[in-house]
Amino acid sequence: MSRVAFLGLGAMGRRMAARLHAAGHAVTVWNRSGVSPELAALPLTPAPSPVAAADGAELVIAMVADDEASRAVWCGAGGAVATLRPQTLVIESSTLTPSWVTELERIVRQAGAEFLDAPVVGSRPQAEAGALLYLIGGRAEAVARARPVLAA
Repeated sequence: MSRVAFLGLGAMGRRMAARLHAAGHAVTVWNRSGVSPELAALPLTPAPSPVAAADGAELVIAMVADDEASRAVWCGAGGAVATLRPQTLVIESSTLTPSWVTELERIVRQAGAEFLDAPVVGSRPQAEAGALLYLIGGRAEAVARARPVLAA
């Protein structure tokens, strides 16, 4: 079991977070518009900000709409980067521009954490069924660490 922070509970994120919970991981969640009643029924831990969700997590996964939302989640007021430690594994699964992914990787590494660019192929049905395909970029050791969590 891993301690996972999940940032962004839209159509994909809420299904992914629920799968992680079902697989036995301790999941803390944050969403800019709050936690839906559907997820509130699960024993997920809601957090008031990305930094609060990421505090103490082994893996921090983001699944948000775009570059702007990703910047806010990671680097804005209450952004998750502020609490990253050397053992934290950042997994960015949002659909982002290559320039922002490159910049975010630099920011995460400067914070001492490990970074994986991990967008997914699939949609809601695949997320619900645990059948998303990850396209992962990062160090092999980090991919190996993430594999048991992403397998859910």
